[in-house]
Amino acid sequence: MRRFSLHAVRFLVLWTLLQCGHELVAAVPPGQSRSRNHGWYDYTAYTDCRGQPEPALYNGGVLRFGNSDDPTGYRTTETGVFSPAYVVYNLNKTTMYTFSSWVKLEGASSALITARLAPDNAGARCIGTVLARNDCWAFLKGGFVLDSPTQTSVIFFQNADKSPMKITVASGSLQPFTPDQWSMHQKDTIRKRRKRMATIHVADQQGARVVGASVSVRQTAKDFPFGSAIASTILGNQAYQKWFVDRFNAAVFEDELKWYSTEPMSGQLRFDVPDQMLAFVRSHRVMVRGHNIFWENQDATPSWVKGLSPDDLRAAVNGRIQNLMTRYRGEFAHWDVNNEMLHYNFYEQRLGPNASAEFFSVAQDADPLATLFMNEFNVIETCDDVSSTVDTYVAKLKDLRNAGAVLEGIGLEGHFLKPNIPLMRAVLDKLATLGLPIWFTEIDISNRFDAQTQAVYLEQVLREAYSHPAVTGVMLWTALHPSGCYQMCLTDWNLKNLPVGDVVDRLLQEWQTGQAAGPTDAHGAYSFSGYLGEYIVSVTYDNSTSQATFSLSPGDETRHINIQI
Repeated sequence: MRRFSLHAVRFLVLWTLLQCGHELVAAVPPGQSRSRNHGWYDYTAYTDCRGQPEPALYNGGVLRFGNSDDPTGYRTTETGVFSPAYVVYNLNKTTMYTFSSWVKLEGASSALITARLAPDNAGARCIGTVLARNDCWAFLKGGFVLDSPTQTSVIFFQNADKSPMKITVASGSLQPFTPDQWSMHQKDTIRKRRKRMATIHVADQQGARVVGASVSVRQTAKDFPFGSAIASTILGNQAYQKWFVDRFNAAVFEDELKWYSTEPMSGQLRFDVPDQMLAFVRSHRVMVRGHNIFWENQDATPSWVKGLSPDDLRAAVNGRIQNLMTRYRGEFAHWDVNNEMLHYNFYEQRLGPNASAEFFSVAQDADPLATLFMNEFNVIETCDDVSSTVDTYVAKLKDLRNAGAVLEGIGLEGHFLKPNIPLMRAVLDKLATLGLPIWFTEIDISNRFDAQTQAVYLEQVLREAYSHPAVTGVMLWTALHPSGCYQMCLTDWNLKNLPVGDVVDRLLQEWQTGQAAGPTDAHGAYSFSGYLGEYIVSVTYDNSTSQATFSLSPGDETRHINIQI
């Protein structure tokens, strides 16, 4: 076997690209470093196609070069698989790199373009995607973390089907963040979005300030929905029920509402199990998501449905919506209307391309108070799945809304292998431009990893999800069965925590106020910073005690609560 030195590998990579006609932009040459980063992340993203590219984020970051007055820096190459490209040097292990660029095509009207990173002598990986067009500029945002440091890496753009195409990029940016900077930004966003300052003012019956009163504040409920899937195994299991309600304020039924469960044979309706599960969550004031009305996956379709004629199928789906939504009208906060429609098309293939939009419209009429969601996998988990890129999700959502669907929620399943946290944030940034609530609906980590690795990856995912300002709820896909869980269990069957369960318990404890206490100051006030939610305050002074309840809802201003004693 012939071996090449690292310098030879560098030369071969660059020579190969140049022979294909690629323009290469060198950034951060060997032996030099460049850092213009002060630790603050830029959430800016775009999902609309624009006449001109916007200036580069972070002024280009480590890709900045040449004339500093050039805000875009157009780069173009005629054809080729790797077209165009940046060469970057001395990338670090564990550093969070966020990458962005504006992309435009020539020739083809539209195409899915992938930005890929080829570090040293290793294979290329996807770091971001964009649905690009020839009549405007589209924004690509992604990122990556390396497993080991590299001396020479190439970032190149490629048509997803690898066919040659002329690609023009502008305003490229590669910005590094240390793990500490990334964590600092998460904490700062949590402080701004998940918490609020509050001041308790204490006065006597004449309105005089009471100095030195003892104030105790305790959070009784959380505003942010954080929950888990449950299955019929929770029914009658008092220990499991207590374990669940001690931790979670949201739930979703794993399989019990799916069509194959509620109507295994035509006309044979079975709602007894979901009725009991609903009674359980209702009795403990747990909000619950409806999952799902339809599932485009043929393998998840009731067997009796698969052979129906189009007319009979249409009658069956209308009956399904009416039976389900009429029975549970007003009970479920959300409904996943047509699950995983980016990957599968059982109903749309048989009922036409507008079938999903019709499902949404009928569901909205049947239960107008429920928020209707798309729900999909591999949008947030990876950018290697060409069926469910972030722009594909956005395009489908916009098509449904243009067809009249009342679609008000973005559902991201979150079945992760090894998470790419900078990519995860970049995808959330783009989805946030739609102004809709974003929920992680089925988070777990693949069981191909050992328990400790699952715990590390789960903590990364949960911290990123909870800290992103556009995320409004998190659900774990961890319904417990005697035989285990889908991919990841928080506990064993005896409710003894596994490593991922320890992570969840620790984060739930971290993300609550607990109890705050102290004396009123010279102005008769006691101030604290609390997580959003419901509170009870108790004030004691000279053997007199007064109690009150209040809520901390989202807001930038300090919440003022007046207590008379």
